Amino acid sequence: MIGKIKKGKSFTGLTKYILEKEGAELICTNLAGETPQEFYRQLAATKQLNCKVRSPVSHISISFPFHEKPIDEELEEIAEETLKGMGFGKNLYFAASHNDCNHFHLHIAASRINIDGECVSDWYDKRRLEKVLRNLESRFNLTSVPNSWEVNRTAPSTGQKRRMFRENQEFELGLRSEPADKSAVEKIQDVIEDTIQPGMKFAQFVEHLKVNGVETSLKLSSEGIIQGISYSTDGVTFAGSKLGRNKQACTLKGLAMRGIKFDLEYDENALTRCIGKDDKEQDDVASLSKINKTTRSKNSQIEFD
Repeated sequence: MIGKIKKGKSFTGLTKYILEKEGAELICTNLAGETPQEFYRQLAATKQLNCKVRSPVSHISISFPFHEKPIDEELEEIAEETLKGMGFGKNLYFAASHNDCNHFHLHIAASRINIDGECVSDWYDKRRLEKVLRNLESRFNLTSVPNSWEVNRTAPSTGQKRRMFRENQEFELGLRSEPADKSAVEKIQDVIEDTIQPGMKFAQFVEHLKVNGVETSLKLSSEGIIQGISYSTDGVTFAGSKLGRNKQACTLKGLAMRGIKFDLEYDENALTRCIGKDDKEQDDVASLSKINKTTRSKNSQIEFD
C-alpha cells in the first residue's frame, strides 16, 4: 500500500470530494447521520475545541496495487488501525473507497482535534504512516511496499503507472504492437546509472547523457554560482533533487559523492552549453562571463546544498 497524508482547512471540500465522487462507498465512520453535509458540519464543529489549530483537517489516502481489493471488513480494520497508529484514536472521522483510475484506493478524512481539544501531532507523519502501513500489509497478507527511505530510485508517478498498466493490457490483448514504454523518470535514471563512473569528469558525464537521449541544464545564481542541475528526455524535465535518493542521488552533491569530478576549467565548454533556459535568454557574453567567473573562484564554484 502507498499512503499519503495531508493537512487542510476545509472539511467541506474534502468531504464532498470523497463522498460525492461517482462510485464512492462509505466504509466506516464514528459520525452521526448519512449525508456529506451532516458529516462536515460535525467535523467542522471540532474547530471550537481548539481555535489555535490553523489546519484542523487530515486527509489520509491509501492506494492498493492494481490486482488487490480488500473486502469491506478488511478495509474497515485497515482504516481504524491506520487512524489508531497515527494517533487519531479519539478523533471524529469517516473512510470511503474509490475505484477509479484503474486502481482501488481508500480515503480517510479526520479532524486533527480530538474530543479533549488536543491536536494530533504531524511530526514525521509521513514516515509514521509508512511504518503503520508496513505492519498492516503483513497482518492482512497484502503486497509489501518498501519504505521511501529504503528506495534509492524515484518511482514513476501514479499517472505514469496507470498509462503503462493500460498499454501493457492493450499489448496483451493484441491492441498494440509493443508493450508500454518506460516512463521518462525511469529512462533518465537508467541512463545515469549506465553512464556514471567514479573519476569521470562532469563534461564527459554530460556528453554521455546527451548521446543517450538525456539533456542536462544547470541553474546559476546571479553571482554565477552553479546551484542545481536538471535532466530532460521525451520533452519531460526533472530537477536533480527529484531523481534518486541516498547512494543514487542525482543532485550536484549526489554526483560528486558518486565520483563525478568537477574540474570547471576543463568543463567550461560543457557548462556553458548547459546553462538553463532562463540564463540563455540573457546576453550570451554575460552568461559566459558567469562561467568564467565561476572557474576562477574555486572556493565558490558550485553550491552542493
